[in-house]
Amino acid sequence: MSLFSQCAKFGVIAILLSGPALAAPGAALKPTADIDHAATALIASGDAPAVSVAVMKDGHLLFAQAYGTENLETMTPATTQTVFRAGSITKEFVAAAIMQLAQNKSLSIDDPVSKYIPELAAARGLTLRMLLNQTSGLHDYTETPDFGAQMVQRHTQKEMIGYIASMKPLLDFAPGTKWAYSNSNYFVLGAVVQRVSGKSLGQYLETNIIAPAGLKSTAVDDESDVVRHRASGYTRIKGEPGHYRNAQFVSMDNAGGAGALRTTAIDLATWHQALFAGRIVNADSLSAMTSPGRLSNGEIAVRPDAPITLGRPNYGFGLELGTLDGQKVIGHGGSVPGFTAYLVTFPGQNMSMAIMTNGAPVNADDIRTIERAAFRDLQN
Repeated sequence: MSLFSQCAKFGVIAILLSGPALAAPGAALKPTADIDHAATALIASGDAPAVSVAVMKDGHLLFAQAYGTENLETMTPATTQTVFRAGSITKEFVAAAIMQLAQNKSLSIDDPVSKYIPELAAARGLTLRMLLNQTSGLHDYTETPDFGAQMVQRHTQKEMIGYIASMKPLLDFAPGTKWAYSNSNYFVLGAVVQRVSGKSLGQYLETNIIAPAGLKSTAVDDESDVVRHRASGYTRIKGEPGHYRNAQFVSMDNAGGAGALRTTAIDLATWHQALFAGRIVNADSLSAMTSPGRLSNGEIAVRPDAPITLGRPNYGFGLELGTLDGQKVIGHGGSVPGFTAYLVTFPGQNMSMAIMTNGAPVNADDIRTIERAAFRDLQN
C-alpha cells in the first residue's frame, strides 16, 4: 500500500526518455549490463523519467548508477546524487528510533499509546507494539474522504494527531486482532518520538539515525527547502506511457513518520548496511524489528500483499519479511505522489539494494527485474 495515493491533474508533459547511466564520481564500481538493461527498460515502459540504483555488500558499494532525467522541464539528467522522496521507507527509520528510545528506557514498546498520545485515549487496548507491526486497527488517515484536500495544506504534528483522533471510524477492528497496513500507525509513532525525546522527528533522526549511519543526503523533507539535485516527481498520464503530469503537491508535514524522508539510493543502501550491522540498534532490538508480528491470540500476522517480495510475507517493525525466488528478503517499499522507492536486503548474502524513481505508480515487476539482475550479477 502506498502513502498518499491520490494523483493530481496538472502540468501535463509528454516525453519518453531512456538516457545513459551516470556512475558515481570517482567510484570504482562493478559494471553490469543486466542492471543497465532492466533499469533502461523501466524508463522505456513510461512509468518514470528516472531511476537510481545502488547496491552494497558487506559495507562496500558495489554498484551505483542513475538513468534518465531528474527534471523534465530543465532536462537535467539524473545522477547518483539525485534526491528522491522515499515515502514509506521512512517507517524503518521511525521503528529504529522507537527501539532506541526503548533501549534507553525512555519508553516500552508494550506501553499504551495513550501514555504518550492522550488524544488517542479512545483507542483502548492500543500499544506501541501494535503500531509498529501494523496490528493496531487504527484507520488509515490517508484513506479518509477529505484527505485529498487536507494533503495540500501544511499542518503541525499536533494538528495531524487531532485529525487522526477525529477519524470516524477511529478503529477498523479491535487492536491486535488483525493485520492491516495503516499510515496512521507510523505518523503516530513519529509523534511519540518527538514527545518522548523532546526533539522534532527530523532533529532526532538526524542526530541518532542519519549521522551514525553515515548518510549524506537524507532528511525529513520540507517542500520549502532548497535541495541540490532534488528530483521532480511525476505521474504518468493514464494509458499514455512516457507522458507525464507534474505530481500532485503534498506537504511533507502531513507525511511525518509515515513517509516524509528524502534521500538518495546510495544513502538507502548505506542505511540498511548500517542497520543490519548493528550500528543503529542493539541485537535484541534488531531481532524484534525483524521478527513477524503476532496477533493478540498468538498467531503470526500475515500481510496479504507483497509489495517488495512475493507471496504472503510477514511484517516486523517497519520491515516486510518475505522471500524472492527462494531467497530471504527484508525491506520496505515507498510511494508518495510522483515517487516510488524500494529498499531490500538479502540477509543471507548481506547485500542491500535501493531503487528510487521519480514516477508513481511504477510496475513492481519492473523493480523486481532490477533486483534480480543485481542479485545475480553482484552477489559474488
